[in-house]
Amino acid sequence: MRVLAILLLVAAAVYASPRSATRTQPVTGQITSLTDKDARSKARVHPAFANAGRVAGVEIWRIQDFEPVPVAASDFGKFYKGDSYIVLKTTADKRNNLSWNIHYWIGSESTQDESGAAAILTVGLDDKFNGAAVQHREVLGQESQLFKGYFPSALTYLPGGHASGFNHVVTNAGAEKRLIQIKGKRNVRTRQVDPLFSSMNKGDCFILDVGNDIYVYQGDAAKRVEKLKAVSVANQIRDQDHNGRGRVEIIDQFSSDVDVQKFFTALGSGTKDLVPEESAGGDDQAFERNEEATVTLSEVSDSTGKAKVTALAKPLRQEQLKPQESYILDTVSGSVYVWTGKQSTEREKNEAMTKAQALLSAKNYPSWVHVVKIPQGTEPAVFKQYFATWRDGGMSHTRLV
Repeated sequence: MRVLAILLLVAAAVYASPRSATRTQPVTGQITSLTDKDARSKARVHPAFANAGRVAGVEIWRIQDFEPVPVAASDFGKFYKGDSYIVLKTTADKRNNLSWNIHYWIGSESTQDESGAAAILTVGLDDKFNGAAVQHREVLGQESQLFKGYFPSALTYLPGGHASGFNHVVTNAGAEKRLIQIKGKRNVRTRQVDPLFSSMNKGDCFILDVGNDIYVYQGDAAKRVEKLKAVSVANQIRDQDHNGRGRVEIIDQFSSDVDVQKFFTALGSGTKDLVPEESAGGDDQAFERNEEATVTLSEVSDSTGKAKVTALAKPLRQEQLKPQESYILDTVSGSVYVWTGKQSTEREKNEAMTKAQALLSAKNYPSWVHVVKIPQGTEPAVFKQYFATWRDGGMSHTRLV
């Protein structure tokens, strides 16, 4: 009996050994560096994110030594120039279905470690929502209108950072201005341009999106098709980007001098009399050809076992976006968008975001150019405008955009 008991104990040990060897150990501990191979996993299960995104509202974390430290509600809207932050906006619809926007904000004096940690933690936080969140990269002084909207009393920039914060406060009273040019003869095109008076001319239409106001400036020599396109795009921006709360105002030859000047005041400079002539905007058909040539859509797929980036043919159409893949839309003069299909893999999503971020420095884009991650089904108007046709869910016909 003693021998039998010993044999049973040995057998039990042999049986238990392979099971314990393959058991997945829980990921714990702090992120130690940007090269920490478990950084993303640690971010996903970080205690600071334990209850994140469960109810509608804004949540903010300040990055300190690779750690996300919650910011008190009383300090919302205050950002240290030497730090990086993560801002989570959770929205609930009438049925209490939740959606998320995650912004990682980079101060002008933030270190590479802090900004890199913010990016890693953002991806980990998105993993908690199974990749359903929309990710945004924000830079001090060039924040998106969506981001600024979370702070009605405006943003406040504080000198210093985690290691040396000062009490002196400088209020940023400015607001991001987005100026979109509408131009063309047959295939009317839209593109984002520098929000400056010098970007305008009398032959085109322009949409100025600032605050809750959406101005449609119709140049004296603008074509009817350009005017119709401009109003259509402005209405889409109001309904989708502003959740129907924006106000569209048409500025044309029938507008009063007061209304016209209100547009230029919102733009920051200029008057109607000083708007450059139609010739300053160049030839419409040449513009159409150039826009079609420069805007690119690339597919990121690992279906072959290795992540591969493939440029797609034009004109761009909605059906090119497959749910199984991720995509990079480089608008050249506007934002860089990363569209992720509902069935795309984590490897594809990560590769797309990495390559999109690399475009900013590789092409030396201006600081107002953002990288925006867009999960399938959450496409804003400014994204859809680059496609020849688009059909939203529930639509019985294809809407030209």
